[in-house]
Amino acid sequence: MPRELAGLFQALIRVSLSTTAVKFVVVGVACLLLAEAVLYILVESVRLGSLLSGAIAVEASVIANFVMNDFWTFRQSRGSNGFFVRMLKFHLTRLLSMALNFGAYSFMVAVLGINYLVSYFVATLLAFVVNFATSVLWIWRGSLERAPRQGMDRPASSRAASSDP
Repeated sequence: MPRELAGLFQALIRVSLSTTAVKFVVVGVACLLLAEAVLYILVESVRLGSLLSGAIAVEASVIANFVMNDFWTFRQSRGSNGFFVRMLKFHLTRLLSMALNFGAYSFMVAVLGINYLVSYFVATLLAFVVNFATSVLWIWRGSLERAPRQGMDRPASSRAASSDP
């Protein structure tokens, strides 16, 4: 069992240094901007309440995040699960990461007395780690097997010459 666990951690590190991780970050930033835009439009133009608007913005971001990751980031790692099975798994993992994010944020602010902006940044980094790990370990499992052939695992000269998706 320790050998399998070590292999899993090595594969996670490889995929974390690959173009998959870069794409995952790009998608995350794009969806954060989307959520902010949806929130702003719903509150300022449509005049919905900020809590309802926030919930709608979060769901719009989660759906866009899944679709972009499914069709771009993890395109070659979809496996045999159907689109809606992957989407359900994605939603479940995002609920876990939201709980972790809010719990860590609250603990750092209320118990440790850390500045709220610093706390939010650190909590978001923790949630990112959970999101990425659950994505490569559960939702798009094939990405671990493909990690040695992607991104940073190859010399820069071969990465520049390839058409790595």
